[in-house]
Amino acid sequence: MLNYQNGDQRAFRELFEIHQKPVINFCFRFCQNRALAEDLAQEVFLRVYRGAAGYRPEARFNTWLYRIAVNVCLNETRKIHYRVQVDSIDRPGPKGGDDSPKQICDEEQADPGEKVASKQRGEMIARSLAGLPDQQRIALALRTYQEFSYEDIAGQMSCSEGKVKTLIFRARQSLKEMLKDFL
Repeated sequence: MLNYQNGDQRAFRELFEIHQKPVINFCFRFCQNRALAEDLAQEVFLRVYRGAAGYRPEARFNTWLYRIAVNVCLNETRKIHYRVQVDSIDRPGPKGGDDSPKQICDEEQADPGEKVASKQRGEMIARSLAGLPDQQRIALALRTYQEFSYEDIAGQMSCSEGKVKTLIFRARQSLKEMLKDFL
């Protein structure tokens, strides 16, 4: 980031290549829509590009980057058109045809009943995550999926480390309550 601040355009490209997938994944966990997650990640990197002068090396770059990602995701939830959408990767795309490659049968593969149950669990967990308050969902996603420390999450969310621990604890408790009948 410091190289980019000093005018090296290749440095931004390098930052983008390193952090693109994790930022898209973070955004996806927030909105549950791949296309929207990619749009949100693009907005994050646009803000990084434009706001390079505002970066201070006292903070880790990851902390600064995910603070921007948190803000972009929160702004998206404030929009009127926000809807949580869960699409299955098992269903054919909008074309209606099955473009997936034919696969060789694996005898060790789970039986169809297990696949259905697994899919239902995944959808239920995604709906439950979407039902969490924004702050809890963000804190839990940063800790669980991005594996940030409580200190880093506190910096990204502009709150105390204790509040982060409380948010994560409450998110986990809420998920247990929402999923107790299902799991």
